[in-house]
Amino acid sequence: MQCNIPKSKILKTALTLFSSKGYSETKMSEVARKAGISVGALYLRFSSKQALCLELIKDQTKDFCKLTETLPDKDPLTALRKYVHLNLDHAFKKRQLLSMFIREHKLPFIQPLRTNFFKNQHRLIEDILIRGSKSGVFRHMNTNYTASMIFASIRGTILLKLIFGVGDTKTLGNSLCKFIINGIRKDAL
Repeated sequence: MQCNIPKSKILKTALTLFSSKGYSETKMSEVARKAGISVGALYLRFSSKQALCLELIKDQTKDFCKLTETLPDKDPLTALRKYVHLNLDHAFKKRQLLSMFIREHKLPFIQPLRTNFFKNQHRLIEDILIRGSKSGVFRHMNTNYTASMIFASIRGTILLKLIFGVGDTKTLGNSLCKFIINGIRKDAL
């Protein structure tokens, strides 16, 4: 049996349902019905609701990871600014995914993906900081702790915007960049 419905449509349908109803409350039969396929065809594509959710997360985060992977090769100030803005832009474009993550933060099968994503992002920030320190752009610092604080600041800014609707993305990004860079730039002392 061939399923002619694009995978992207199934993933979009699942994202809409998972973010509005929650993972636990969404049934595979509902995803199939809203996507316009039979339940059997859905199970031929995805062996379980968990497999569908994991594929959805991978699909929604792959473009962000691709955009950020070469940042450590750029000028450290440019790389850090671009990283902050990419995070904010991506978070607001992928609002439904964030909504699902917030709502379903205790799902154990998501934890390894989340942990891996956060470790990779932390390492990327730390690489930018190390390069900046070595080149004399950033002052000497504990890059591990500083990367954690930068990551937390970005996540906090995203939540501030999502929950309280504070500011526009560009202004928030510029303010956050200024705050971070003034704290670590060697000539800002």
